[in-house]
Amino acid sequence: MKKLLVTAASMLLCFLALSQEANEPGSGSATELSVIARAEYLHSDPLGNTSLYTLLEGNFSDNLSYSVCNHWLNSEPGALYANTFRSDDVNWLDWAYLTYEFGNFNLNVGKMVVLWGTYEMDEYDFDIHYPFASNTWNNMPAYQWGFSLAWQPVEVLTLETGLLTSPYGEHPFASGMYNLGFRAKAETDGFGAMLAYNLYNRADARLMGVLSGGTRYEGEQFSISCDFTNKLFEDEFVSGHSSNINFNYFGLEGFEFLVNLGEETFSKDAFCTRGGLALHYYPLENLRLHLLGAVNYSEFAGEKDTFASFSVGLTYTFKKEWSKKM
Repeated sequence: MKKLLVTAASMLLCFLALSQEANEPGSGSATELSVIARAEYLHSDPLGNTSLYTLLEGNFSDNLSYSVCNHWLNSEPGALYANTFRSDDVNWLDWAYLTYEFGNFNLNVGKMVVLWGTYEMDEYDFDIHYPFASNTWNNMPAYQWGFSLAWQPVEVLTLETGLLTSPYGEHPFASGMYNLGFRAKAETDGFGAMLAYNLYNRADARLMGVLSGGTRYEGEQFSISCDFTNKLFEDEFVSGHSSNINFNYFGLEGFEFLVNLGEETFSKDAFCTRGGLALHYYPLENLRLHLLGAVNYSEFAGEKDTFASFSVGLTYTFKKEWSKKM
């Protein structure tokens, strides 16, 4: 695996040199920095998804781009830094990868999100509401080191494969555990669909296969997405089966209304269902206020529990752009 990564990194360096030579007059580089601060109160978890992120994205040339997302603060900042260089938990570096485009292909090398098939995983972490998130999103360290290759045979279809480190290993590469992923994505006229299969190395030397998929429609005033996951057996990260529906109405200027429904089955005698409503209000383009209520019902080994949660908070985004002509 290390040899493959070294080879991929070497290829990117060669591509960078070639792309610099191939730049046409008038082309150049561009950079955008986003600073995202979120503060909230969440019943039972007072700080909730309170966090500070930076997102740095740009390109070195027409063919070579980069993306780096840092998670500087959360409700337990000590854990973010204690987990540096670990792959079995989140840390202060969400992702950092290079993308080289050649023809209908994209090569990504670095730390990135696994090739998952749900639209929930496509959301930025700072936009997620914990009570609406699945057990998989809440528990699985989805950002892993490795590389992925995407091919777009036609405009509406993208086929991807990737080899990344496994969240079941403590340290990237040193644990010798990996995740092989495959994904197909189709997008056209507001409609999208994804289907993915991931094969994970686990600490017990077994392989775990996970099938995940989703579909989404986005119109002029609303969007709706439906996701599912299904796997071979239970573990600490991924539930045996889950499904999730999200509806978002944004037809009223400055407001968004969200509805979330979900269910998860962990084993024959363990499952949970949830539902919730949220309101987003944008007094400024880069400032979002939210109000949320959700209810979760669960049964584990015959014990039943109903839990209600409430959240209120804000998210502020600052952006700065730079560009340089070659």
